[in-house]
Amino acid sequence: MKRRTSLVLLSAAAGASLLSACASPSSAVSKPAPPAASSLRVSGTVAYRQRIALDPSAEVVVQLLDVSRMDAPSVTLAEQRIKANGRQPPFAYELQVDAARIDPRMRYAVSARILRGEQLLFINDTQYPVLTQGSGTTASLVLVRVAPSPR
Repeated sequence: MKRRTSLVLLSAAAGASLLSACASPSSAVSKPAPPAASSLRVSGTVAYRQRIALDPSAEVVVQLLDVSRMDAPSVTLAEQRIKANGRQPPFAYELQVDAARIDPRMRYAVSARILRGEQLLFINDTQYPVLTQGSGTTASLVLVRVAPSPR
């Protein structure tokens, strides 16, 4: 028992001397850095299978959604809009969200669509889960063509 007590006291003394050495005044006074906001990134690509050239005026819209609630619309946590400007798929995307907004108990998914003005050209028909419940931070989305509406 006495041996344990002396070991504890010796350890405490060594720790105290180490801490006092670290606390010695420094010539430069610096303010503590503000806590960095932790963010999560979800990335991947958006493509479609049809061999159709995309209109240069088209826009790709990619969203990170909270899809946890069954009887309520999903909540958009992040969005990226990519102008085609003559480029063709696949389009790379990266969505950033504050880590504090992600609850490990909830479900999150990435969704994408391609628009020409107000006209919907392509959309995902499969859910692409990310971030929680064993899902990663990348998703390669494959969109399907939307049939043009009759005029």
